[in-house]
Amino acid sequence: MGMANFPDVIKHGYWPIFITLSISYLGCLVIFFFPAMSYIKRATATCFLVFAVGISIIYTVGPFLASREWLFSFSIIASVLLGWPGAVVSITMNTITFAGIGILIKIGFWEGLFTPNNPLFMWFQISTDLFYINVCTTLFITFLFQKIEKSDRNNRANSKLLLKEQVKLIKAKNKLEEESRERKKITIALAESEKKYKHLFNHAPAGMYEVDFSKNQFINVNKIMCRYSGYSKEEFLSMAPQDLFTENYKNLYIERLKKLSAGETFSGNAEYNLLKKDGEKGCVILNNDFIYKNKKLKGASVVIHDISKLKQAEKEKIIAQQIASEQKKLALVGQIAGKMAHDFNNILGIIMGNAELSLMGCKEVETKKTLKLIFEQTIRGKNLTKNLIAFAKSQEPKQEFFSINKKIDLVLSLLKKDLEGIELIKKDTPNLPHLLADPGMIEHALVNLLQNSIHATSTTENPKIVIRTYSQNDTICFEIEDNGCGIPKNNFENIFEPSFTLKGTKDVTGSYESTIKGTGYGMANVKKYIELHKGWISFESTFGSGTNFTISLPVIKKQLTIQEKTEITEEAKHFGKFILLVEDETAISDVQYRVLTQAPCNHKVDIAKTGQVALDLFDKNRYDFISLDYVLPGKINGMNIYNHIRKKDKTIPILFISGNINFLESIKELKQKDTNLDHLSKPCQNLNYLKSIDKLLERALKS
Repeated sequence: MGMANFPDVIKHGYWPIFITLSISYLGCLVIFFFPAMSYIKRATATCFLVFAVGISIIYTVGPFLASREWLFSFSIIASVLLGWPGAVVSITMNTITFAGIGILIKIGFWEGLFTPNNPLFMWFQISTDLFYINVCTTLFITFLFQKIEKSDRNNRANSKLLLKEQVKLIKAKNKLEEESRERKKITIALAESEKKYKHLFNHAPAGMYEVDFSKNQFINVNKIMCRYSGYSKEEFLSMAPQDLFTENYKNLYIERLKKLSAGETFSGNAEYNLLKKDGEKGCVILNNDFIYKNKKLKGASVVIHDISKLKQAEKEKIIAQQIASEQKKLALVGQIAGKMAHDFNNILGIIMGNAELSLMGCKEVETKKTLKLIFEQTIRGKNLTKNLIAFAKSQEPKQEFFSINKKIDLVLSLLKKDLEGIELIKKDTPNLPHLLADPGMIEHALVNLLQNSIHATSTTENPKIVIRTYSQNDTICFEIEDNGCGIPKNNFENIFEPSFTLKGTKDVTGSYESTIKGTGYGMANVKKYIELHKGWISFESTFGSGTNFTISLPVIKKQLTIQEKTEITEEAKHFGKFILLVEDETAISDVQYRVLTQAPCNHKVDIAKTGQVALDLFDKNRYDFISLDYVLPGKINGMNIYNHIRKKDKTIPILFISGNINFLESIKELKQKDTNLDHLSKPCQNLNYLKSIDKLLERALKS
């Protein structure tokens, strides 16, 4: 920065600067090697060392040739390290300094060092602009860091609450285990009486069976066991016990049987996946009572409790808790982003405009360098705000069919200048199926991934980026591989976290060019976009060698395959129904209309692209089924339509098709009250869509 290097200082004989720099470097070493010093002392010392260097340079070579950015940096560093007190003190000191320099210019202190016609007026112009920018930037950064710190405190508080909830769940689990042990005692007590045991066996509300391990076969089952599994008693008596379980649990059962035969024991309660006769899987708990004769395992009698619904409820609860936790984090970021974005962009606009105007008329090299730095930082701030808002904003993806290869070509043309000097290899697979997705989100994801590869190769001798596209197992995949700096292994778990970056001040390994900065929200946005489309993202990376990101997105076909048509023909029970299809996105409604109206379903379909049209059609016609989107243009959304329909018809089956986060939260409670309601998240496969419709129609018919 200007004169702040020893070769120039010694060459020109600027000994005051030499002394100040020496003291500053010595002070930095003291601060670094004496961590026992308090944070306030270390931070204050750092700030005043920067200020002292700036004063020394200005004192020695004058205010016009010197690097005034030291005073600018002094207030920025003070605001970051010390908060509002540091910001106020540093701005005050800079104010006094600028005024003092003006006085010294007035009395001719630096006379002979420069030849401007009116140095005092020139200094007034420069210091006024610099002071204004300095104050705005310092106050903004202080405000930003205060908000981030507050958000961090809130996150820690939320973590404590979650920990308390976990403790409650553990206590509840222990209580359930205690209750389970009590049930086992009751079962053993009942088994002491043969008469009572037989009565219990035949009339128990749970499935029960007896096994002779010497013959490895069932010897008795009750009616509930037969009813639950779908097998008759005769079929049971010809089966081996392990035939009742799925493959994984079959092996577990055999392994436990061997241990029991060897005299080992384990808890009487065991959880298994039971395979019913019709192929359906059920999760059950087996309460075992093993019978030994002459220390050899002879047989067992088991009470089966179906816990499929309980397991599903527990799974849904865990998922809901995870979603709620994530939503709380996003809400905090969203609140901060929403409140700050407008004011932040206004401030950036003022700074950017003044810096750009000053650059146009500036002839001083050092001043021009400072103004250019300010202008570049405002651009960075603008990008940071954009990424922050994009991350915090919850929105449902738009759906359009487009070619991933053409989208990649578009992004490459946008980044053409940034790709200069990089060997680009593009390996397209021709005739890929079109992708049904939000083009803006996919484009944004591609830009972020490619920019990361461009940045990663900034210090590579022969930079290279390879892009591959291909189709695999009903998914469209694209890979972006580079031979750049790679990602340290200990950061693998962090790269998708909001605000995490390895660039700029976080580049402790020197892997990136010094001019490259990161917002920390690029990869968080990429992951969010891909998951909104029900896709997944993975990567492989070796530090110092390169990184390969792979994105996989589901293929939504425009019509049913022959196999899908066959499956619908064999399984579906309802054809030729009159359906109201409410969907504003043409790409989706065209596909849904095609699969509904063509063979084998042959339904009759009306399409409504707005809420008002949907209401008018429903009031005029009598439909058998409603396929309903949640987000619609205008003031009438899917929930308004649902409420209107239910006022007139309580039983008509309604299937919501939406991935909107707000909707997904509200639909859970609604489904518990309305048995003729279900939902699928976008994007959904055609076969799942048709099966859900048929399932709802069948449920409505039975009710």
